[in-house]
Amino acid sequence: MTATHDVLNPAQRHAVEVPRGALLILAGPGSGKTRVIAHRIAHLVETGVPPWRIVAVTFTNKAAREMRERVEGLLGAQARDVSLGTFHSICARILRRDGSVIGLPSDFAIYDTDDQMALVRGIAADLHIDPKRYTPRSILSAISSAKNERRDPSTVLREAGSYFEEIVGRVYERYQAGLERNSAVDFDDLLGDVLKLFAQDLSVRDHYAERYLHVLIDEFQDTNLVQYTLARELASAHGNITAVGDPDQSIYSWRAADIRNLQYFERDFPGAQVVLLEQNYRSTGHILRAAHAVISKAAGRPQRELWTQNPEGAPVTVQELYDGDEEALFIASEIRRLIREESRAYADFAVMYRTNAQSRAIEEACIENGIRYRVVGGTRFYDRREVRDLLAYLRLVHNAGDSVAFQRVVNVPARGIGAKSLADLGHAAQELAISPVAVAARVARGDRDPMLPQLRGDIRSALGLFVAMLDRLTALREEHNVSQLLDAILEETHYRSYLQRSDPEDAEARWENVQELRAVASQYEDLDGEHSLASFLEEVALVADVDDPGAEAPDAVTLTTLHAAKGLEYPVVFMPGLEEGLLPHFRSIDDPSQMEEERRVCYVGMTRARERLYLTHAMRRFFQGLFRNNIASRFLADVPSADRARPTAARQTAGSLSARERRAALAARDTHADDGPQTPQFAAGDRVRHGHFGRGVVVSCVLRGGDQEVTVAFEGGAGVKRLLLSLAALEAEAPREVDDQWEPA
Repeated sequence: MTATHDVLNPAQRHAVEVPRGALLILAGPGSGKTRVIAHRIAHLVETGVPPWRIVAVTFTNKAAREMRERVEGLLGAQARDVSLGTFHSICARILRRDGSVIGLPSDFAIYDTDDQMALVRGIAADLHIDPKRYTPRSILSAISSAKNERRDPSTVLREAGSYFEEIVGRVYERYQAGLERNSAVDFDDLLGDVLKLFAQDLSVRDHYAERYLHVLIDEFQDTNLVQYTLARELASAHGNITAVGDPDQSIYSWRAADIRNLQYFERDFPGAQVVLLEQNYRSTGHILRAAHAVISKAAGRPQRELWTQNPEGAPVTVQELYDGDEEALFIASEIRRLIREESRAYADFAVMYRTNAQSRAIEEACIENGIRYRVVGGTRFYDRREVRDLLAYLRLVHNAGDSVAFQRVVNVPARGIGAKSLADLGHAAQELAISPVAVAARVARGDRDPMLPQLRGDIRSALGLFVAMLDRLTALREEHNVSQLLDAILEETHYRSYLQRSDPEDAEARWENVQELRAVASQYEDLDGEHSLASFLEEVALVADVDDPGAEAPDAVTLTTLHAAKGLEYPVVFMPGLEEGLLPHFRSIDDPSQMEEERRVCYVGMTRARERLYLTHAMRRFFQGLFRNNIASRFLADVPSADRARPTAARQTAGSLSARERRAALAARDTHADDGPQTPQFAAGDRVRHGHFGRGVVVSCVLRGGDQEVTVAFEGGAGVKRLLLSLAALEAEAPREVDDQWEPA
């Protein structure tokens, strides 16, 4: 055993020293799993296993680098002979050596996303597929899903149950043929082709299964079908496989990760030893107990409990704020206070949110308080495509001479106006010293001026419709505030439908960003017409044009989604938006399995904190197009009172609020009384319809914190459900004739 033997606790030491066979290590957050894997590799080498006969697989390049550094620290130069990397890098090495068996040359190219998109676009054009109705991105996503399910083009075509699936199958056929023609593979093929190779030539499979005497897989709960099968094949000769994972941290089902692989492991490797790593080295006692209280309510979870010898630390702060802006200001003020009182660095702090749209208020609060920050795994709010599109429309309504805004949106949504036509319009505007909008108007009218570009009739018609729309919007400018103008733009452009056509995978998240921009615009409703628009554009520009405060400096507050935060840890963590509809997300409300994953997402976020944890929620928030009075997340109710700090008062004064914030507070106060119905919308006996559960009868309807909780008995097998009216979208159903009555099951 290595000289660092003493750094391991008894459970870790047991996991390291298991000599052979299948080993399942269930490692809770902060329990030292990376240390255990590194020490297990070192122990195997020290007890006679040649390093080249060990393969260790991680999920990210960053994790692979960290693992290699640790192993090198234990083994020195011998660590270089260990096959250590991601699934994709390990498979690429195998295919470079033996891919010729399945007709793949050793110098094959690996297509990245841009290459894949270009190939799909070309195929879609050849097949005359409308890119507005069936976007290349959605087709490529469906092809990737099919590959991860090990379905080839013929299977997809044979099983197609819709026209879209038929299109996917046809494109898939040509896409795969194009890859083969170009001697290329995509990332899905790197894994799938190795399985294909193993199935086609068992001698190759046996070669690698015998070469790698020990197989170690990290983050096993995140494996999909293909990855699990690969791990099983590599261990087929000897059964020496170590799987390290944590079912409580399985939060990537939308990437095809299958938590059931942990169960399949024990099925496929009978007699596997199971070692629990339950001692946590990361978090304080209060944080750990609070996190355990949340995850312990997960259905079907094996009963196990993390413990720590760390100090109790500060209790978890559970703070209610008035709205999202006050929540962001509270976070900023706490960061400043802790920097001042505890001499902390900016890099000690992380803000972890459920949806990207939540970052807007937090970014603004950081900028206004001079706090350096960096956005991890996402784009700054005002840099997001949909936000920039709508701001460009507003800028153009405010100033028709804004050529940059014109160039951005004249073909958004697509109007068939190509790059050359746009360049010709811009050149004419410069030559004639008039705005691009004026040039577009003259071209649309058919003015015969040699300085004007000669465009096709369909382009002239499209320009005419665009100019007419701008005229209508500009006419609203003086009498309508900025939020009303934004609503008019969304309606005129059918922008939500455009998002759904152009980016169906991310359309919902992008629409949430649009609604967040709408929330910012609503704060200017107390100003008249054009003043509202001018003030809004000025203040947004001042925020949006600030250089990223954390771009160059490593000492910066981290802003990240909860999904992107997995594997990270910080001394101080803020989790804003602990509300029903946000965390848990509204998409999970009616799906028990998704609700369980939301609970795990919350748990992952809480266990990122080492010393201080803040869980905040707002009484009202602009979400899904409406200001809503919010119910605190059900997960907050699970946090024991003994592990909570007493709520603190908001740490900002009226004098410290910006003009925008004062306007927001006034507007919110004026509209607060109108935030929702004050009497129940349904009565017992009312018949209703739900999009998922079908028809039912209302049992009761009661007010709950500004929302309404409706208990409904549904017909069929759905049974009795308790639903929040703001999320459930119940529709009243007209009374039926006597001979068509029914009773709920």
